[in-house]
Amino acid sequence: MTDLSGKDGYAVNAQYYDLIFPAEQRDRITTGLRALLPGSNRIVEIGSGTGLFTAVLVEQLSDDGELFAVEPSAVMRAALATRLSGLDNPPVTILPEDAITAQVPEPFDAVVMLHMLTHLTGTDRNAAWRHWVPRLRPGGLVITDEQFPQEPTDIPPSVILGRTLGRRRYDTVSQARTEGDGMVWTVTYRVHEEDALVTQDQVSFPSVVVSHATIDTELRAADCQPVPDAPEGIWAWRKSDTNPT
Repeated sequence: MTDLSGKDGYAVNAQYYDLIFPAEQRDRITTGLRALLPGSNRIVEIGSGTGLFTAVLVEQLSDDGELFAVEPSAVMRAALATRLSGLDNPPVTILPEDAITAQVPEPFDAVVMLHMLTHLTGTDRNAAWRHWVPRLRPGGLVITDEQFPQEPTDIPPSVILGRTLGRRRYDTVSQARTEGDGMVWTVTYRVHEEDALVTQDQVSFPSVVVSHATIDTELRAADCQPVPDAPEGIWAWRKSDTNPT
């Protein structure tokens, strides 16, 4: 199956998402979230996906805290709801909305945006900052994952090893080409049994490329300051404790 237009969103990717997510990257982000968010009363997670980090965020909530999981993709929401249903009544509300229009009770302690900035143009990002930052409590956090790469570049094919389930093992072949000021990724998801390639699915999708300097400039303009010595794998900014003059 090849999706060259990207119109099917995560229809191809969703079934492989957790199986091929790099374990080291997952562990770094998990450690960072635990360092930054303990005791939070209310967290908004934009682009929750399959819920890979949602349970980690739930662990950081205070006893009466709650989390709002914003996920526009129906296939990803299905995986998210299934994952959350295995927890003991987690205080999570799933919202089938997007990064610019979702509405949640305010104020909140953090807006967490992991592995989704690639979908937002500069105009979209600034609309998101205008939407969310004013609703953060003073001192609240904006958290993203590190972006790679931070400028458009051609990336040759590389194999990313995934997990093994039963008799089958999963991996991907990822490559990218520059297109204007962005990139187009082509990812081939492969399923192997012993030495045989059983199936493979391929998807190509455009990717917005953004640097730390650019996001820093945008968030400083939105009344946030970078968190010094943010944990590895995490970029974080804190809203001013006072209203801007």
